[in-house]
Amino acid sequence: MALPFSLRRAVVHVVLLCLSVATVFPLVWMVTSAFTPNELIAAKAIRLWPEQPTLSNFTIAAARHPIWMWLWNSVLTSTLITLGKLVLALPAGYAFGRMEFPGHKFLFWLVVATMSFPTVLAIIPTYIAIVKVQAFDTYGAMIIPSIPYVGFYVFYFRQAFRSLQGSMFEAARMDGAGIWRQFWEIAVPNVVPSIAALSVISFMGAWNIYLWGQLVLEDTFKKTLTTGIAAFADLDGAEVLWGPLMATSLLSVVPVLVLFLIAQRFIVDALAPGLGEK
Repeated sequence: MALPFSLRRAVVHVVLLCLSVATVFPLVWMVTSAFTPNELIAAKAIRLWPEQPTLSNFTIAAARHPIWMWLWNSVLTSTLITLGKLVLALPAGYAFGRMEFPGHKFLFWLVVATMSFPTVLAIIPTYIAIVKVQAFDTYGAMIIPSIPYVGFYVFYFRQAFRSLQGSMFEAARMDGAGIWRQFWEIAVPNVVPSIAALSVISFMGAWNIYLWGQLVLEDTFKKTLTTGIAAFADLDGAEVLWGPLMATSLLSVVPVLVLFLIAQRFIVDALAPGLGEK
């Protein structure tokens, strides 16, 4: 016997609510632990509000490790990686979307095919190349190899540019505008929501790079927050300081969360249009 529609809907809502709580709880526990004295964290397994709220965990974390330098490194590397991806993907997307040249379809699908390539397979050869050019333990080793993975960005921008009205470009050509002028003055201003959306996605992806950062960054002062947090782990048998660890983890979450909240309107605007165009 089938359940009534209202009951099925109630069950679905209950299941979704339980999943939401399970998803949000680790974040809540991290926030409360970040502001709870370290010695009190283990005293109570579940805590929804910090007991004896304090900022001492941030002070202890900064005294033990250069977390503020890590924060700056994260902002720097993520910003440069994002800018690098935009520099490559925007002109490429425009070329594939608004220009005709021999082999453009083959080249486009070749670029799209790179999305199916497991990036982990490139780690060893890229690491060897970084060592041979003596770029190991530099910001460049973290930034440059992360930029060329732009298959999705090229595809997305190509679709966004193709969705623009051709009459705008035809009028610009009649006025004597060249390719670059059409690109900068017509195409780019009309896909700002798409640029903002992919910039946030790229920044968040670059911010969370962990494995590659652990391989090529050895100097403690050059690490990012994502890679530096591992320094709080119990490697020498000492007690793990959960308070400072959670405080540093909170620092790694807040910037990308704030960036997402600021740019969410652009992300929503950019999700629907363009992807269905042929």
